[in-house]
Amino acid sequence: MELYRALQNTKLTEMEQELSDDIWDAFHKCEINDQDDFYEFFHDWIDNAVIYTHDCEQILKGNSEYNYNEHDLYGRPKNIAQAAHACLYDYLMDHPDTITFDELEKEINETEKV
Repeated sequence: MELYRALQNTKLTEMEQELSDDIWDAFHKCEINDQDDFYEFFHDWIDNAVIYTHDCEQILKGNSEYNYNEHDLYGRPKNIAQAAHACLYDYLMDHPDTITFDELEKEINETEKV
């Protein structure tokens, strides 16, 4: 089973769609012009998504192992925001519908052909 399906809950599903919409919006406003811009936007978006405890609790619903397990990239969380950040990161990186820079680059290339 894919990781995103194991982690999936209503909040995460909504957040994936919101991130994808925000990425396309930023791309069309020329705020994302290269891969560095894309990943900076991606990480800033996740940072902003885990500011409030209530949102963190919703992200972690059904994913409590992120509260105490060691994460490959972020290590062991020290608080709920760090746990939610790791969970959201894993979910978004594994979800097949999350926009990637390759998709944006393809759009740039198609636009340049016209």
